[in-house]
Amino acid sequence: MTRYEGDEGRARANEYETLSSEELLAPLVKLLPSGRIAILDIGAGSGRDAAWLASKQRTIVAVEPSPTMLAEAQRRHAGAEITWLSDSLPSLEKVYQKDKRFDAILASAVWMHIPPQHRSKAFRRMISLLKPKGLLYVTLRIGSETPSRDMFPTAPEEIETLARKYALSIVHREQSADKLGRDDISWVCFIVQLPDNSTESLPLLRHIVLDDAKSSTYKLALLRSAMRVAVSAQGTARRTSGNKIAIPLGLVALYWLRLYHPLLLADQQRGFPQNPSNNGIRGLRFVHKESWPVIAKLSADDLRAGARFTNEDASALHKTIRTTVDAIDAMPARRITHPDSKYPIFSVRKRIAGRAPRNV
Repeated sequence: MTRYEGDEGRARANEYETLSSEELLAPLVKLLPSGRIAILDIGAGSGRDAAWLASKQRTIVAVEPSPTMLAEAQRRHAGAEITWLSDSLPSLEKVYQKDKRFDAILASAVWMHIPPQHRSKAFRRMISLLKPKGLLYVTLRIGSETPSRDMFPTAPEEIETLARKYALSIVHREQSADKLGRDDISWVCFIVQLPDNSTESLPLLRHIVLDDAKSSTYKLALLRSAMRVAVSAQGTARRTSGNKIAIPLGLVALYWLRLYHPLLLADQQRGFPQNPSNNGIRGLRFVHKESWPVIAKLSADDLRAGARFTNEDASALHKTIRTTVDAIDAMPARRITHPDSKYPIFSVRKRIAGRAPRNV
């Protein structure tokens, strides 16, 4: 994002303060829930909007990348109850460290400062910080760009495409003239809303199942195993930093084996080429070849949380779970990524058994 510094930054702050937040944010205010809700103001500038919202009993976090603008905002609105941060899109690292979700996010006059190659990540970052039914307010500058101010062209179709991609609803769209009287500039305001249930995950699942460059049944096995843990062993999950959920990796591996067990037995009976044998493993990295004859004698129902194993059975299952954990870590956990990103959705942390849980 751009950084307005020195005299230019102070001049911009003076300019921004001449506009009415009540008028500019009227479409958003009509949609906000009542009560003391949390709002994130990205690219807060002079602090005009953040201060006005704070005066309405809203809990405000305001971020601004320009040191000059941030100092001006804090000076002008010193009495407002606002958490000020020096941060910016597309990463918003300091905001993420707070592990907080918001009822609404403002990105007013910000989008044109984000290079096009970073916009998908920026959009994804913002909506990931929203609560269910949260609102994202974005304004697009339409008109002449100013290269010296790090501005890039914007188009309404871009926001519409991103909203569809992430299953968001466009609840407001409005085009208006420039409030500072510049004839060659107009603005398009979008308000998009996050669904109130898990349907926002559908585009992500579609990407994993259909669009991911790495095609493998292991991806589906990991998703199914994680879902089995979520449904049948909820008490093993815990919330960590960054609003993530940790679940025992060994339990994921156990459900993984439970899913594959009938298929492996069928392969063994029919002589399929991926059948694990004493001579090696053909294409099934998670099967421990020395332990497989013991595991094959068990039923899928035996491979469940709470089951007790002793002697040879316990040793074989322990070895197989370890190889399964390594296979999950080496392949699907690393290859299941966010859309338009190389960053994995799952992160794996392995520790020595008996000292701490293994989490995925």
